[in-house]
Parts: sequence; C-alpha cells; structure tokens
Amino acid sequence: MNTSKASHWAKKQENGSYLAIWLLLRLYRFGGKYVILVVLAPVLGYFFLKDRSARTASMHFLQQVHHYKGAQSPFAQRPGYWRSYQHFWHFAMAALAKIDGWLGRIPTGSVSYEGSVSFDNIIQTGKGGLIIGSHLGNQEVCRALVRSKYTVRINVLAHTQHTAAFNRILKESNSEVDLNLIEVTELTPAVSVMLSECIERGELVVIVGDRISAQTPERAVWADFLGKPAPFAIGPWVLASVLQCPVYLMFCMRQQNGYNLIFSHFAEQLQLPRKDRQQALQTTIQQYAQQLEQVACRYPLQWFNFYDFWHLPTPSQPKHSQQKETSGDSST
Repeated sequence: MNTSKASHWAKKQENGSYLAIWLLLRLYRFGGKYVILVVLAPVLGYFFLKDRSARTASMHFLQQVHHYKGAQSPFAQRPGYWRSYQHFWHFAMAALAKIDGWLGRIPTGSVSYEGSVSFDNIIQTGKGGLIIGSHLGNQEVCRALVRSKYTVRINVLAHTQHTAAFNRILKESNSEVDLNLIEVTELTPAVSVMLSECIERGELVVIVGDRISAQTPERAVWADFLGKPAPFAIGPWVLASVLQCPVYLMFCMRQQNGYNLIFSHFAEQLQLPRKDRQQALQTTIQQYAQQLEQVACRYPLQWFNFYDFWHLPTPSQPKHSQQKETSGDSST
C-alpha cells in the first residue's frame, strides 16, 4: 500500500524552458518528422531520468492496468522502465500532434468515429450541450479538427498556468488556439451564469472530469477506477446539473493511421436531487469512471496524468479506500 503524500497535479510545472520547447517545435514544424525524432529521443530520455515523480506515476498506472486486466492485459508482461519511456514518448507525440491539429496537417479522412452519437448528431440537435473530456487521449486535437469543420462556438474551460510556455507556443502557431478558452481555477456562481448563457445560445461547453479541483482537492468523490478507489472532482457534474442541458463524453484517441473520436451520450439532463445529492454524485461519477477505465485499458499509453492518480495531495484519504487499495498492484 502506498502511503506516501501525493503532490497536486496543478503544482507540477512543465519540463523545459520556453526557448527549449520553442526550438523543438520549430525543428518539428520546419524540419519534419524524422528530424524531430532523432533530436527528441535523447531529450526525452533526459527528462525521463530527471523527473522521478512522473516516471513513478507512469509505471504505477501501467502496472495497475496490467494487474487489473489480467489475462486481457494490453501488455505481454508487467510494464517496467521501457514501457514507461514509451509512455513519455506518446506524451511528446501528443504535444506535437496539437501543433499539427492547429496547422491543419491532420486530414479529416484519417479520423474515424465511434460511440452512441457523433459530433454531427450533437450539432443537429440545435441545443447547447456540455462535453466532458479527460487527459486520456488528445482533446486539443479534437478541438482543432472540430473548429476546422464546424461553425458552432465551443467554450473550453481550462487550467493552463502550469503549461504556460507550451500554450504560448501553441498560440503562436495559430491565434485561434485560445479563442473561447476560459481560464478557470474554480467553478464559481459567476462562471456558472456565464456558461448558462452560452448554453442558451446553443453553444457547447467543454470541461475535463478526471482531475480534482486545483483549489479544493478535498471536495472529491471516490470511485472505483482500475480496481482501486480514486478521487474525482464533483465540479463538472454539479455544473452539468446547473446547466440542465445534454451531457456527452468525448475521447480523441491516436491510432496507427489517424484518430478515433469517441462520443457518447451520458445524460439528457443530469439531476442531483437535494435530498440524495451525495448518492447521485457517487453514482454519476462512478459511471464516468467506468467509461474512462474502458478507454484507458484500450489506450493505456495515451493516459496523460503523470501524477499519483489514486491519492489526494493531502493525508485526508478515506480509511475505507486505503483498505481496498491493498487488493491492487500499487508497487512502482
């Protein structure tokens, strides 16, 4: 059982200076794929060795997937350092893909669709809606692809202060990157009112559901994820109940020859009754965790939460969750 104190994801700063990241992305943009692959390998190796906490979190996650799936594991053997380095590599490739997306380099013909609804279905309803994503896959690529094809306004709630240099460079590649990007650290009543107005105008709102609040991490609901209790934020679901609009889940996953966009209808209107609010939150978040888990097991190397996902950043983890945790593979 891991009893170490976890650090908060929002406190983890990006690796590399603005100049270094700028140089790498310039090499990729103008030198091409093979030039950047040669340069990136040793650079990534350096950060892999240097960032022990991210490396440990990576191996912990991959090993947990392997343990949880058993005979159906996506890995032939228990993941170690090599798999973890591949995990880092996929993260770097995802960053480059964001540049490709905003430069229009990803052909729409390379995108396949999966799920109970398509983005076309969502647009055709004419209603505003809440789309809940995650740090599984590449949400930014999906936003770039959608923006190149549709005129509907998409408002994205984000916390980007810990990746300022990369986001600055991303904006330099396309000034539309931060269009309708709403920087938030907390879902206040004022933000909710603003988003309600967006929904009334038939716009879409995008928020992630897999990271706990930057301001109040203790306000979390614990749900089973890969066989162990993990804390999930309540904010996206409270927001969904306030907006009273259709709720969808979205994943944008890299495949060998393109991307797989997975959309599913989660609720027509999410209800959180005052009397049974906590139980309703528990049920709702567990449903989200199950769908997140299913996609994560299919694409484990595209899980981009490089921190201890199963622990709060304070010692306030519930006793019952610590007891359950012993059934999982928590070694790193």
